[in-house]
Amino acid sequence: MAADPDIEATWKTMRAAVRAILQPHIQAALLEDDVTAIADWLNANGWKPPLRKLDPIIAAGRAARDHAARKEPQ
Repeated sequence: MAADPDIEATWKTMRAAVRAILQPHIQAALLEDDVTAIADWLNANGWKPPLRKLDPIIAAGRAARDHAARKEPQ
């Protein structure tokens, strides 16, 4: 997916999180195929894993803008 070691590690973390979420609901024989399918879909659609946590001020600002946008009439 990516050559950068930080990005690779983040993809592995994402795959582990997806695996942990699906594991109670998916047969063991199908689990890895489903995790791979989800990761491939995310990668094909251009999703990139975040490499660092956002500063709380930036995160709060983004959340406030998102909340305000959802409240505006369409």
